[in-house]
Amino acid sequence: MHIPKRYGQSKQNSCPFCGKTATVQNQQEIPVCTTHRDQRFPEVKCACGKWLELLSGKWGPYFRCINCGNVSWSKGMEMAEMQKPNPAQPSSDAAHPSREEIVVRSDDPRYFD
Repeated sequence: MHIPKRYGQSKQNSCPFCGKTATVQNQQEIPVCTTHRDQRFPEVKCACGKWLELLSGKWGPYFRCINCGNVSWSKGMEMAEMQKPNPAQPSSDAAHPSREEIVVRSDDPRYFD
């Protein structure tokens, strides 16, 4: 069964900061709401560890990685969500504040019997 598209419902951009309907573009040419017009989108790292470059094209914003190539806006936003610090979880430094380096030699009797 074919359901026809309705006018204005084919693509609705949402603000990456708050989720409201995006009506304007900021300096980076990202669709945002009017309250976040002056805010810049933070840097995002790719899954391979390189930084993603934010670009704007014919079909809207997207990311480009030096290793992986072009990354869609939705995939880049997923990577950005994963990189946000979670306030419920303590940081790794706070969980183990007294980490120290241990040197193990080949003749150490504690580790080799």
